[in-house]
Amino acid sequence: MAMIINAYKLTGYVITNEIFTKIEFDKIKKNNPQITFDNAILLFENAPKDISLEQFAITKMRTADSYRKVFQDYFYTK
Repeated sequence: MAMIINAYKLTGYVITNEIFTKIEFDKIKKNNPQITFDNAILLFENAPKDISLEQFAITKMRTADSYRKVFQDYFYTK
């Protein structure tokens, strides 16, 4: 029987939500250099195709501006 040990327990390296989100937005921007901020959010959130951020936000009981506020630092940093 194999013993499973999580990598972070061996290395001490933990990926925080902030680091994960930054990495994901970096990937999105690298793979789609001309992507808009709103479309990057929709891609990150796995939103259905052909939906605006405003429409998507309503389905999640949020506002488009609340999404923009949360993700702006991850999208606009280098």
